[in-house]
Amino acid sequence: MNQATPKLRELFERAIELSKPERTAFLNQECTDPAMRSALIKMLAAAEDQSGSLLDRPLDEVIAELGDWDSLAPLVGSSIGPFRLLERLGDGGSSIVYRAERVQAGVSQQVALKLLRRGLHTADQQLRFRDERRALTRLQHPGIARLIEGDITAEGTPYIALELVTGTSIVDHAQSHGLNLRQRLALFTDACRAVEAAHRALIVHRDIKPSNVLVTNEGEVKLLDFGIAKLMLADGDSDEVTEQHVVMTPAYAAPEQFSRGLITTATDVFALGVVLGELITGLRREPGDTRPPSAQLEDSSTEHEHADSLKSLRRKLRGDLDAIVLKATAAEPESRYASAGALAEEIERYLGGHPVVARPSTPLYRAQKFVGRHRGGVVTTSLFLLALVASLGVALWQADVARSEAQRAASVRDFLMRVFSAAEPAGPRLAPPSVIDVVRTSITEAQQSPALYPAVRIELLEALGNVLRTQGEIDDSVQLLESNYREASLMFGPASRTTLLAGFGLARALGDAGKRPEARALYDELLQQQDLRSDPDLRSRLLAASALLAIARYERERAEQESIAALALCNSGKCTEPTRIAAMLARGHVLANFQHDEEAIKVMEEALTAQLAWFAGPHINIAANQQGLSRAYRRLGQFDRAEELARDSLAIVEASVPDPHVRRTDALDTLRQVLIDMRRFDEAEELGLRIIAMDQLTLGPDHPGVATSENTLGFTYMMDAKFAPAIEHYRAALAVSERIPDNHRRSAIYRSNLGVSIGVRGDLEQGMQLVQAAISELWALAEPDHDQICSALEKLGALQRISGDAEASAATYSEAIRIYTDELPDAPKAWRVISLNGLGRALILLGDDTQAAESFKEALAIETTPIDRVSPDRIEARAGLAGILHRQGDEAAALEMFDQVLAERELAQGRLSAGLLTFVDSVAASMAKP
Repeated sequence: MNQATPKLRELFERAIELSKPERTAFLNQECTDPAMRSALIKMLAAAEDQSGSLLDRPLDEVIAELGDWDSLAPLVGSSIGPFRLLERLGDGGSSIVYRAERVQAGVSQQVALKLLRRGLHTADQQLRFRDERRALTRLQHPGIARLIEGDITAEGTPYIALELVTGTSIVDHAQSHGLNLRQRLALFTDACRAVEAAHRALIVHRDIKPSNVLVTNEGEVKLLDFGIAKLMLADGDSDEVTEQHVVMTPAYAAPEQFSRGLITTATDVFALGVVLGELITGLRREPGDTRPPSAQLEDSSTEHEHADSLKSLRRKLRGDLDAIVLKATAAEPESRYASAGALAEEIERYLGGHPVVARPSTPLYRAQKFVGRHRGGVVTTSLFLLALVASLGVALWQADVARSEAQRAASVRDFLMRVFSAAEPAGPRLAPPSVIDVVRTSITEAQQSPALYPAVRIELLEALGNVLRTQGEIDDSVQLLESNYREASLMFGPASRTTLLAGFGLARALGDAGKRPEARALYDELLQQQDLRSDPDLRSRLLAASALLAIARYERERAEQESIAALALCNSGKCTEPTRIAAMLARGHVLANFQHDEEAIKVMEEALTAQLAWFAGPHINIAANQQGLSRAYRRLGQFDRAEELARDSLAIVEASVPDPHVRRTDALDTLRQVLIDMRRFDEAEELGLRIIAMDQLTLGPDHPGVATSENTLGFTYMMDAKFAPAIEHYRAALAVSERIPDNHRRSAIYRSNLGVSIGVRGDLEQGMQLVQAAISELWALAEPDHDQICSALEKLGALQRISGDAEASAATYSEAIRIYTDELPDAPKAWRVISLNGLGRALILLGDDTQAAESFKEALAIETTPIDRVSPDRIEARAGLAGILHRQGDEAAALEMFDQVLAERELAQGRLSAGLLTFVDSVAASMAKP
């Protein structure tokens, strides 16, 4: 027998509350089936033997333990999916838990592997399991043990890999460490915040109990098995009764779980209330005992490992804490706290000495709380009377705030419940709702709900618009956030924090949409608000984001100033740690984008250290920073470190998000760029094909990201001198781009790349025509992209030189240099090096060694790569100068210059392009002639 039937479960729950004589009569009357009677007697006997601990465990687990399990557990040392079983940690009726390990890309990861004993053999069951697993892997919170992945074996046995957490239950931890009441309540608040985060992700736990709330050796709260109930469903249908009662521990279960009612977030609030009572008293509440915690202590003579004496503890529990526990464990869900977050806020009100919502807000009670918070100031009778009078006014205000917050919480609860309902299947469909589906439903609910507070609606829509932006729905994000910002400005004024946050969300979306002038104007408007100076945390966030926009707009001085200011606010201790990390990363990006990679690395490494301390383990944000660091190290030629960071980032991402996922393609692309620079083209090309396939699955075949991936793979093949596949992928990039409205800039870039690859392969005329067409397209844009125009001119100049038209080549390179000077004055001078070298080589063909030498010398003067790092541009300039010095008869200077070329070529270890090597060889051959 693997699972309790509804009848057996009901009989057990009724019989456990009866005395032994009453049980006999009950069994004779209600349980006539011999097999069921035998099983029920075993369960009741086990409950007696374990002194009531049976109620602490799921019924299915108990029944399976008393019955027979007809399948053998896998042996330690065997493998389940990619995991090798190291140690059996425990087992119950629904699962066996192992410590397991997998190794990916040289990185070892240990997990808690749950092997679910319920087989899933049909296609529908397996599809539902995998859908739920994908949803749960997105649940990210430092207080929740993360579900890493899950799958189904060939035999139909589902397994799930969870973050391996070492610790003790929250109650045992409090007892063994002798924590006082305030310390216990602080731990409980952390647990509530973790539950709140899961509820925001539309996931209900259903089985909260002390053994699922661990405290690590570092004192951090970790919730286990969040959402696992959904993975352990008996079948794949939509029977709500089946779904809602698979996992339940009677001692902590809410009344609606016994009555087969609707399971909501209030169900978890009930369980939290029971856990709270047990945590603060050290006693588990008996079934049906609705007395407050202090009354339970009255009848207890048990010695407590508690910093507070029993007498002191009873006194502290009476009043506020008794009321809080009773409200959380109210029989009717609507009478409980609106959310786990509301329960946490209630505890914080108690700890801060403020009135709690659970008690009637009488004038005397409010006065008592006020005096309690200001005890040191109440010295004489007259001062007490004055303080009491003052407190009445303050208390009235506090009551209004409390009511306002309660109403605000209720409005959010109602909103979430409507979103929950909208996400439920109303009929047959092919798959569960996607993130975008749920977000769009949530937007509609938020816009139409009359119960939502205006400020709450603004905050919700800003958050939902940000999700649209990060999911690639940029245009829809901008449209939503524009209307949201207008509404906030009209309702709250331009200087309110609600309006500033709404504007911040819009500014980021405008930047991602390529509307940089609009984004710049909005950042300026937000940063000019005087009230922002009293909110250094938000000001730092705005400055950091504005600095990143300045990078894209080549506003070098502004990027420098704002990134420094953002970090200075945080270094003075005025920001939260996440904001300080964001400021460090912005500063690092500014330094890296303006060729200060060594300084950038120092800042980004410091940010990495802060991230590791903040997240206390692998995190997707850490992976993003590692990718930025990898690019900086790669540009410095430190390929080993760059590859190490890229692979570390990839390991985190692969363990954090499902396959396929857009974050995986970002991580794969970072590694690919390192491999390209190391000229490990075969590996880079293989990754390129994987990235394209993943992009097509996650983004769709006509997404701009697919075109970018095709273009990058074309570049990889071109660098590897494989021009046929390079042309194929450049054409694919262009085909996708041309199907996307208003994507003319990217289409021109891909056309330019296609043209140079066709030209180098041999069809110079067609190649130059394509590049010239791309240049015309770039000039025709509403805002001409001068950077890309110069890049295309450099390609055209190279093809013209190869064709033998040195005069046209020199003119083309000269035009690029003019644009750099006139149109891109804020761009780094080093960007001109390619054009200066190209001009020098064209002038050599024209016989003008004097001007060619000047061009090469200028290129060397502004080339910024450290002398101990390989620079192809520096090699090209030195080779050109060496040839000119040889022709001018200065053999000593020519040989010295060419020795530097050969030394750097040796340092490059074969990582130079074929075209550059040909040029160096031609110079060497000319110098060898008498």
